[in-house]
Amino acid sequence: MFDLHILGTSGSRPTTNRSVSGNYLSTPSGNIVIDCGEGFQNRLIKHELDLKNSPIGIRARVSKIKVILFTHSHFDHCWGLPPFLKTMQLDGRTKPLTIIAPSTKVAIEWTKKNYGSPIPSDSEINPSDFAILFREWQNHIESKSNNNNNNNNNNIFPIEWILIPVDGYAPINLPNHPLNDIQLTAIPTKHGVTSVGWLISSQNKVNRRILISGDTTNNVPAFNVMSLKGPLDLLIHEATFTNDLSEKADKHWHSTALDAARVAIDTKAKILGMVHFSPRIKDSKTIENEARKLNDKSFACEDGDIFQVDNNGEISLMRKHNNSWFHYDTS
Repeated sequence: MFDLHILGTSGSRPTTNRSVSGNYLSTPSGNIVIDCGEGFQNRLIKHELDLKNSPIGIRARVSKIKVILFTHSHFDHCWGLPPFLKTMQLDGRTKPLTIIAPSTKVAIEWTKKNYGSPIPSDSEINPSDFAILFREWQNHIESKSNNNNNNNNNNIFPIEWILIPVDGYAPINLPNHPLNDIQLTAIPTKHGVTSVGWLISSQNKVNRRILISGDTTNNVPAFNVMSLKGPLDLLIHEATFTNDLSEKADKHWHSTALDAARVAIDTKAKILGMVHFSPRIKDSKTIENEARKLNDKSFACEDGDIFQVDNNGEISLMRKHNNSWFHYDTS
């Protein structure tokens, strides 16, 4: 039903063995990227090559991506997009792509009327708001394509850029869903910029549900069973710090491992996968052990992990070792 590939578990910057945020989700109706920080396309290409040479029968093809979702506009979550789109263009992609991100009504309206002008100093508009980034990326890609319009390989494929105006903390259902039988719901979170988590639900004969939090501090109003209208199969939640740095987590709008475990309990998630570890975390087992004080189904993710959620709601974790994958005990 769902195969979720974790392709980045480091927060803010890459480390020697962890990349910044990025996820690839296979669904029966098409595949989704959720966040793509610096170097995402390199990670995905290598990941797919290793999968191709592995006997497990799972793939992560770039050509199958139909939707890219963003949780927020910090560069470790989105700055891999422009070169990724350029590569798709050079590879001759013709299939349409939908890109969806959170913004605000104020930023959207200001950008429509004033793009290219300095942002007023008394404005609440963040210079890295997706309303502005989308316009910059779109202009760059389309101008490059137009300058090379004599070469068919440089014609840009159709891209639908969708901004979700966030106001308050109520879940936001998209009016039009780009994938058949897959519902995408933006869950406003609490971070230093406009941010959401993404609830991805199958709407066919079975209802499977994955929530990817993005970056957030604790006490998100909608992170509970009632607001989400049911329990989760899989929760992917940031756990930037251990609890001894809870004050630092609050100051920088991030969560601890215990915060993530509480969300797993509140959402009745069958499995909690934790990501976005501070570079100061040398051993992710410290994160895992802390979360398990509250929730024994908590796992500190590693780059290359694959969570499989089947039609019956059974969840398995495939963990990478020596360029292949093995079943990791989640019992």
